[in-house]
Amino acid sequence: MEDIKEAIAQNIVNYRKRAKLTQVELAEKLNYSDKAISKWERGEAIPDIVVLKEIADLFGITVDDLLKKPKQSSLKKRFQIPQILKNKRVLITAFSFILVWLVAITIFVFFTIFAKNVYPIWLVFIYALPVSFIVLVVFGAIWWNHIFTFIAVSGLIWTVCLAIYLTFTSPKLWLIFLIAIPLQVLAVLWFLVWKKMFKKPKIKV
Repeated sequence: MEDIKEAIAQNIVNYRKRAKLTQVELAEKLNYSDKAISKWERGEAIPDIVVLKEIADLFGITVDDLLKKPKQSSLKKRFQIPQILKNKRVLITAFSFILVWLVAITIFVFFTIFAKNVYPIWLVFIYALPVSFIVLVVFGAIWWNHIFTFIAVSGLIWTVCLAIYLTFTSPKLWLIFLIAIPLQVLAVLWFLVWKKMFKKPKIKV
């Protein structure tokens, strides 16, 4: 009996945390007090079979899943693997970003030493800005969330306009930034629609 209490207690804690719910929020969904939830999670009491079924349905699992003693190694792997993948993604994204600037610096140094009277070579750093944001947009769309991608898209819009403005000499070229305004508005609308369409449910785990 004690083993069952302990298994239920650990499982409720684990699934509640994975669903990002507090004890109070879980209590509200089950129409119980947070004190009852606290007792269940401490193993001082166990919910009846009807409540166990409600809890299982809430988390998208079976009652058997609540009764089984959780395997610590399995649980650790579930949390460690996403973290490892996240670290790899950070490294790959950072490496690609740095590579863009390495190329830009190499071009700048080469033309500064071996080629004189060339078109303002410092512009290579300006061109590196939109290229960097293109890299971030690509990786943001593949791996990261919509907030990261939105920031990258916004940066791309304005740095492309900046590169065009600084490359060509025209008194009216500042008007290029007017084009960026509706593009930025579209990016904001895209961000809001994406956030609403792909908002993750709070309960399912």
